[in-house]
Amino acid sequence: MGSRLAILGVLAGVLVAGGPAAAATPPDLGPNVLVFDPSMPTSEIQAQVDAIAAQQIPDQFGTHRYALLFKPGTYGTPEQPLNFQVGYYTEVAGLGALPTDVHINGTIDVYNQCLGENNCIALVNFWRSMSNLTIDVAGKSGCQTGEFWAVSQAAPMRRVQVNGPMTLMDYCTPPSYASGE
Repeated sequence: MGSRLAILGVLAGVLVAGGPAAAATPPDLGPNVLVFDPSMPTSEIQAQVDAIAAQQIPDQFGTHRYALLFKPGTYGTPEQPLNFQVGYYTEVAGLGALPTDVHINGTIDVYNQCLGENNCIALVNFWRSMSNLTIDVAGKSGCQTGEFWAVSQAAPMRRVQVNGPMTLMDYCTPPSYASGE
């Protein structure tokens, strides 16, 4: 019993001594996992998420996978919102304990994919997800004024609070329907 207590004491000392130093060095999660911090400029985050969206939106059978992770805090402002789209094989998640720990002023959208004139559908919008954050809808005008999540299957939205208008189909391009999430 005494030796177990000694081992636990040593482990506790290592954890306490190594805790802050280990927390100061972020882990290497690989090049396709982006962790955003609320202290980052919105323009920097916008450029990174837009580059991934440009690659992933049309890449239905591609091999790249992305995780866009947001540390607790607020991103964007009503005056300078963070509006971006989510493409294939992309996960967007807040890293807080509660959805209210991560606030996005803007939108995180999935729109219909147009396969020709008057053939814009969400039936091929799958393999993407969003979870554990709050969206305060801002910065949109015209037809797509709210949060749009026009998806088919395998595209869950979990633990997301949307403050403002939202739709689960893209009614801006005909024939304007989706099959669910």
